[in-house]
Amino acid sequence: MELQKEARIVLPPNPEHQLIARIKRVLRSTGYDALSHIRVAVEQNVVRLEGQVPTYFLKQVAQTQVLSINEVRSVINNLIVEDGYAGHF
Repeated sequence: MELQKEARIVLPPNPEHQLIARIKRVLRSTGYDALSHIRVAVEQNVVRLEGQVPTYFLKQVAQTQVLSINEVRSVINNLIVEDGYAGHF
């Protein structure tokens, strides 16, 4: 008995998903572990950052890094600075 091959549907790349992946790579590349856990959403090249970071410095680093990406129009920085942050710097 021979199995039939499944037809594969190939969807065109989603630019917003590609931008999210690029933003996450940029945040990871900073070397700050806390920035690799940030949630990122994109709509019409406006980026929303959500999650917790241990310092205001890292909140600003995240925003600055994201704004350095050409495709990003603006950033809504909803990151919360938590005194009892459980992550690592």
